Order: sequence, then structure tokens, then C-alpha cells
Amino acid sequence: QPSAQPSARPPPAKPAKLVKQRTTSNAPISGPLHTPITVAPTKHTAIQPGSGWSQRPHVPTHPNAPATNAIAASAAATPSIPDRIRDTVSRASLKYLDSRTNEALKHDAARQHTSMPLLSSSDQASETKYASPSYMRKRRAGSSSAAAAHKRALMTSPYKRYHDSSWIRPYWRAFSLIVTLWMPNIVLNKLLKKETAETRQAWREKIALCLIIVLITALTALISFGLSSMFCHPVEPISLQLLSEKHGANSTTQRLTVVRGRIYDVSNRSDAARLNLTPANYGHDSSRMFAPFPEESRKCSHWPKGKSSRNCYSVFGESPQCASSEEAWNTLKRIRTNKWVVYQWNDVLRKNNIDKLFVYNEHVFSLKPYLASIGTEGDFDEYFGRDLTEALRGLVGTDATIAVSRDERLQRLVPCWESQLRLGRIEGSTVGCVITSSITISVTVILNVMILIKLICAVLFDWAFSIQLTKITKHFTRGSSKRVPHVLITITCYDENEDTLRATLDSVAMTNYASSRKIMFIIADGEVEASGEEEGRTTPQILRSLVVRANPLEPIIALPYIAIGEGPREFNAAEVIPGSYISLNGIHVPCILIVKVGTKRERDSDFPKAGNRGKRDSQLIILQWLRNVLMNDHLTPLEFELCRSATQLTKINPDQFEYLLMVDADTSIDTECIPRLVAAMERDPGIMGLCGETRIANKRDSWVTRIQVYEYYISHHLSKAFESLWGGVTCLPGCCSMYRVFSRKTTTGSIVPLLVAPEVIAAYSSNDTYTLHQKNLLLLGEDRYLTTVLLRAFPKRKLIYVPRAICRTTVPDKFSVLVSQRRRWINSTIHNLLELILV
Repeated sequence: QPSAQPSARPPPAKPAKLVKQRTTSNAPISGPLHTPITVAPTKHTAIQPGSGWSQRPHVPTHPNAPATNAIAASAAATPSIPDRIRDTVSRASLKYLDSRTNEALKHDAARQHTSMPLLSSSDQASETKYASPSYMRKRRAGSSSAAAAHKRALMTSPYKRYHDSSWIRPYWRAFSLIVTLWMPNIVLNKLLKKETAETRQAWREKIALCLIIVLITALTALISFGLSSMFCHPVEPISLQLLSEKHGANSTTQRLTVVRGRIYDVSNRSDAARLNLTPANYGHDSSRMFAPFPEESRKCSHWPKGKSSRNCYSVFGESPQCASSEEAWNTLKRIRTNKWVVYQWNDVLRKNNIDKLFVYNEHVFSLKPYLASIGTEGDFDEYFGRDLTEALRGLVGTDATIAVSRDERLQRLVPCWESQLRLGRIEGSTVGCVITSSITISVTVILNVMILIKLICAVLFDWAFSIQLTKITKHFTRGSSKRVPHVLITITCYDENEDTLRATLDSVAMTNYASSRKIMFIIADGEVEASGEEEGRTTPQILRSLVVRANPLEPIIALPYIAIGEGPREFNAAEVIPGSYISLNGIHVPCILIVKVGTKRERDSDFPKAGNRGKRDSQLIILQWLRNVLMNDHLTPLEFELCRSATQLTKINPDQFEYLLMVDADTSIDTECIPRLVAAMERDPGIMGLCGETRIANKRDSWVTRIQVYEYYISHHLSKAFESLWGGVTCLPGCCSMYRVFSRKTTTGSIVPLLVAPEVIAAYSSNDTYTLHQKNLLLLGEDRYLTTVLLRAFPKRKLIYVPRAICRTTVPDKFSVLVSQRRRWINSTIHNLLELILV
């Protein structure tokens, strides 16, 4: 033990320089471990002045200095730990952690309005400093060392635009408030029990999102179904002959008549009497008996000599019985239908066109009465004029729509045609029907082509490219003497029982991969009672019984670390238990059990689920530890213990772990899963993450599990296979996915952090949930969000799917649980896809 009073303190250590060159080796450790890695500053490592790399000075521990706790004493007495790791656990770092502990507890005390004892009583002298208002203001402003380093890493990285999205928050909040002005806060507070501003804002944002979804759905329905009803009015083929036969005077169902091409229903005898119609008019053209409607006739300034817009001049000449009163016009408007007399193109285009027919804008007009009138009267100037008459002669037997649109003189005559010369409509589809049909056919063809291309690409990847990519070589199997990459396997647990845990651990241990090249990190997310356990044991208790400790006599200490949470939940503590797991067939696999036990207050007060901070927090324990080890940065006591345990179990430095495999505690992997994932990683250095095929382990339990089999199969062999061909799988599932921790350049040997890049860790560890969008990203789908973060940080690297690496997971067997799961997944999918738009 070091002496209580040191004889002399060492001189202040000079700031350590950035480690640039180290030599690589996989040999067992026998002395100080300065692991050889060449660190190359790149745009993704964010090496800038003061950016949080190893440019901060290390404070070495003097051999005669008093140890602050058991960890520091263990660090000073352990010669097998590298100096660069042992030096990072210093009195300064411990004092910093103690200060963060005090801050968290004081924040909790302030919220509960009660006094609360501090965890650490050895640092009472500095209590005033760390609890002072000025220090708290600096901490909230982000001026502490950790927050400043975090912020600098973001601002100097290409992830700045993604993470710094605060500029859009005021606009989104204002939009959600505007669309929900009809619901005042007092109603939300009293009726819906939204008592805090955060819950009320979340409710308003949900309504705003639902409104956007409804508008998008309505727009899609309008394009799909509404265009045809709005712009397409099909013409029913009714000729004058058919009208006379079925709707004439002898008709017993419906009696119709025609006025300037439009069909009117005169089945009501009172209406027929009011219009002076006789049975002779039923089924025939009665245009000569009615003057044009005023709104149509007043647009025309050309009428025959001695005639006016109130005369019953039509293609049939003038009639002595002329209905030109307001009553007649109103009656006609009331009984008119949307049907027209239809002419065929043969009637218009034939050479012996006796009626002088032509077509304009889908309507049929006849020049016969006009030419007959000028032939008898011989006066061109008082009607259309000589030049226009010759132009009109040239329109006979044609579709004059284009010709009239190019001649302004003829365009001015269109109202005259419609009020005097119209006979009906031409057969065939209207322009609106043609346009809407073209849009419908185009969209259908595009969708079918996309589906066909997606199917072809998925089949090509599944049956051709993936087979060669995942081909296993012999040196990946157990017992090989060649170089095999080291794989770190994390197994996150929550409330699994012993049978489930044994199945998962056995499947990992019995994979056909060298046991000396893999290590399991089993993380228990709090003291949670295991489901289905009759004895009432918790999941950490089961795990402690399954792991064979490497040093049974060594005391287990709860080590502090900064967790994901607010207030008192920002601080947590975890136990590190190194040892090994022995499978059913006797295979020994080194493993480290990490149990999140919570703060002292949680443990002493029998807090429910003490230490529980979520799956993302469990993953970040490993990710932040690897980041600090790889970048030669300061370590927390928990990270130092992880380094010491991993070094003793694997005999290598932790920065030798090239790949990280994440497995859920309810998932079993096949024996060839890890070798195939590693083979794909080794063959394509551009891959930074991949996943295997997830199958259902309990597919025969109920009808709820059976209906999920097809969905799982299609989502992998169609969706993920298609995305893999382009290297952009949008979701690596948490049940079984492998990531590349760092990439080594073949030319210089330098490394580029990938999974542990500062921008990735900073975004994934964010706790800013000010909007509903951020809550859906960070709280509902951490696995998909990690994939989104990687795609945005490294858009040129690949995320693929390996179909031959199979794992089996347990899915919900109750419909209510399935609905709850899919609701979370759908929300997470929508919000992550919105984030991927900016990639």
C-alpha cells in the first residue's frame, strides 16, 4: 500500500502530445502495452485544436501518492495495464465524476424541494464550488470541459448541419401552435390532463403531424381517384335515331328532347306544357322553339339581318312558337341533363357532308343554316363578313380546334357558334379523360417498373453477389492459426429469464468462430425482475449465476459513469464482473458482465428498476469506451475497469477489436453467422455495417406469430436485398448486426474511426428531446437511428444485408403487444426516413 503521506510531490506533468505512431501486434501482453496504431487526422476524426482528442494533458499518478479509491490503488498496483490507460484514471477525473454526482443529486433535490445527502463525503471542501450558481450557469451554458469538447466535435465535423437543427424548432413549434389554435391550453389541462408545457406541446405536435399525414393522403387519393371525376366526363353515345326510338312520344319511362345539342328531360307534363312542347317534340330536336340563353347570346355580336338574340333562330330556321321568356329559360335550366347528342367522326369527315359539319373543342357545329341564309339574302357585311365566311368554309369536315385557336377573328365567333350553330358532341373521350388516363397509366407503369426493378435487384443480390461476398474461408473457423479479426460481442439484456439467456449465450459461444478471437460483453439494464421466473429472480441475478468469475475473491465495486438522462438520472453506476461463459458443449468464451445498479440512492431506497437507463445507454457504455481507448482519451473509472478486465481475459489491448457485433438477449444466432459476417467485412473494406437474416423462433406459438413470417421474409429478401445492392440498408436491426469499429488505410496504415467517430457518438448520445421528432428518433427506435447516424456521417460507405447469416428472435405472440411494437416501429421509420432525406 502506498504511504499515507508522500515524501515529495512530483513536478507538474507536461501536456502529452498526440500519439501519432504505434506498432501493431497481436502478441500476448507482457509489460507496458503501447498498442501500435497510426492515427490519421481525417475529416471524420475531427482533430482540431482542443477538440477532445489526446491533446488534453494526462495527469500521471505518482507511485507514492495516496490512492483516492480502490480503482486508483488497483491501477497503481497492476503492471499489466498500459501506462497511457492507467494515467487517465487520476484524481482529477475522479474529482470530476464526484462533482457530476453532486450536481445530479442537487438537481434532484431542487426538483423535489427536499434536502438530500451527497454520495461523496470526501469532497465536502469543494462542494461550494461545484454547487455554486456560477458553476451551474456555466454547466448549463455548455462551458464545462465535457460539453465544450462535445460541442467542438460537432462543429468541426461534417455532422454539424444534421445535429445543429435548432434553427427549425421555432418554425415547427409555431406551425403546430397555429394548426391547433382551436384547442386552448386550459382545455388540454382540464379535460385531457396535459398539465405540463411539454405534454401540451407534444400533443400539439402529434395533431400537426396527423394533419400533414391526412393532407398527403388526401392529395394521393385526389391524384388516384379524384382527377378522373373532376376532369373526365365521358360522353354517352346517344344519337338522334336512338333518342327518337327509346325516348319519343311512345316512351313509358323517360321522354327527352334536344335543344342545341343538349338533351332535356320533359317527362313531367307540367314542364312540357310550360314550354309549349307537344308529343311531336319528344325524341326530336326542338332548338327552333327556344331562343338562346342570354348569358350565351350576349357574347355574340353577329346575328342575321333583322334578327336579335331573343329570336328563335337555329339550324332549323325560325319558328312561330318562340319561348324567349325568363320562365322558359329557367325551366330549361332546371330540366337539362349532362347528356348530349353524339355524332360520329364519319359524319364529319365524309365527302358528301350535306350539313357542313365541323368540330371545335369536342362539339359539333353545322354551317348549313348560315350558308343557306347568306345565299338567299346575299348580305355578308351585316352577318359574319366575306373574309370570315371563306375562312369558315375551310373548316368544314375538320377538327377546327387548332385552326381557331390560331386565328383571333375566328375566336371572336365562338360564342356565335355555340348559341346558333351547335348540334351536339363528337364521339370518343374528352381531353380531360385523355389527360387523366395518361396520368393514371404513367403512374401505374412507373410503379410496376419500380417493383420489377426492385425484384430483379433483390434476386441478383440474394442469389449472386451475396454468395461470393459471404464465402467463408478456413482461417475464420475455430482452431485456425492464421490471423482472425477480433470481434467484440455485446448482448443487451432487460427482463429475460434463464432459459432465454442460456439459449442466446449458448448460440454465441457455439458459433464456428475462434473462441480466442471473440469476447462477450453482457449488459444488464438495471435490476429488473425476469419475466416468467417463479422464484422472482432478477435478470442480473441470473446472469451472475451463469458467468464464471475470473477472480472470485476480488470485490465487486459499483463504478460511476455519466448516463443518458436528465437530472438525477444523468448519473449511474455499474458493476464489472470479468469471467467466462461455459456453453452446454463445454466451450469457454471470455465474457464481461456489466450490471447497471443505479446510484446509491436508488440502491438504498429499493428504487424500482434501479439502474435502468435504456438500451441506447447500454450500447453507449461500450461505444464511448472504445472511442476513448482508440483515441487515447481520458477514461472514467468504469471504462478503466473495462480495459483492465478485457486485457486480462483476451491478452490484447482493447483497441485491437475491429468489429462489434450487437445481439439482443432474446436472439439466437446460427453457427455460421459470425464467420459469414466477418467474411463480408474482410472482403469489402468499404462496408461499415451489416446484418443477417432474422427469422422467427416462435412462429408456431399463435396466429399472431404466424402472420409475421411473411413480413419478415419480404422485409429481408426483398427490401434489404434491394438496398444492399446499392449499399444503403436503412435499418440494421438490433437483434443481430455487426459494425466496423475503425477502418485501416492500406497505403499508410492509419485508421479512420467509423462506429466510434466523434460525430457518430455525439449524435447517438444526444439527449435533446425538445420536439416530438427528436423523441421519436431517440426514444422509439435506437437501432434504426444508429443506422441513420452512420449513413449521414459516412454516406459513401456501405451498409448491407447478409442473407446467409441467420439469427432467430422471439416476436410478440399477442395482438396487443404486436400493435404496440408496430406503432413504435412505424413512428421511428417515418421520422428516420425524414432524416435520411438530407443524406
